[in-house]
Amino acid sequence: MSVMITLLALVLAVDAGAIMPVPIPAQPAALREANAVVGDYARAIGDEKNWQKHRTVRVKREVTVKAMHFASNEETRMARGGKVFSSSEMPGMGTFQRGSDGHRAWSKDPIGGVRLLKDGEAEDVRIAATWNSEWHLGDVYAKAISVAPPVAPPAGEAWECVEFQKVKGGPTTICFDRKTHLRVLEKGVQPSQGGQVPYVTRFSDWRPLEGVLVWYHENVTVGPVTMESQVMQIIFDEPIPATLFKLPRK
Repeated sequence: MSVMITLLALVLAVDAGAIMPVPIPAQPAALREANAVVGDYARAIGDEKNWQKHRTVRVKREVTVKAMHFASNEETRMARGGKVFSSSEMPGMGTFQRGSDGHRAWSKDPIGGVRLLKDGEAEDVRIAATWNSEWHLGDVYAKAISVAPPVAPPAGEAWECVEFQKVKGGPTTICFDRKTHLRVLEKGVQPSQGGQVPYVTRFSDWRPLEGVLVWYHENVTVGPVTMESQVMQIIFDEPIPATLFKLPRK
């Protein structure tokens, strides 16, 4: 299951000057090769063959921002061939959408209208739309390099982190628990029409689904704003009209 930063993050982005610097721990003496770390993760989540039969997937999430008494529903649909469609309803603001038909990435919202995405924005959509990307992280990104954790792990935990560089846009760092080899954190910058949006996502609530482990909860921090995203339902192989992924008319 690929990862897409919730569309709400783009709307709740704050001035970079309001973002407090995060202390970076000292570089460890030795780091394992990125390919080894990513390989352990692919084995930890389960055999990709368990999901090979599927052609489409729909994921329903509930997104809340407790500090703002805010709640929203988000839905993402994916199909083989790099096709993705995400929609998020924001109370008082309307519907925010993003998608790709496998050739062109686009967004549609009440602020920017319909836009054909380019450069870093298009690259992020391409990555998010890659089918079964969790087993192929080393191939989805342009380059993978082992790095020290960008934030200090909680007491008693040890992480292995990999910086994934993109063809366009800033790198994304993903950290994995050294014991379970599962994702625990992602840190990066989300390009948007309003500028670069730094974010940190924490993953939890791993559950088995047809022989594969999937995270059901994300804690997303964008500046001083923290959002909680909970997966409510995952449905495979529903028919999806091809028009859903195409660039909407203006």
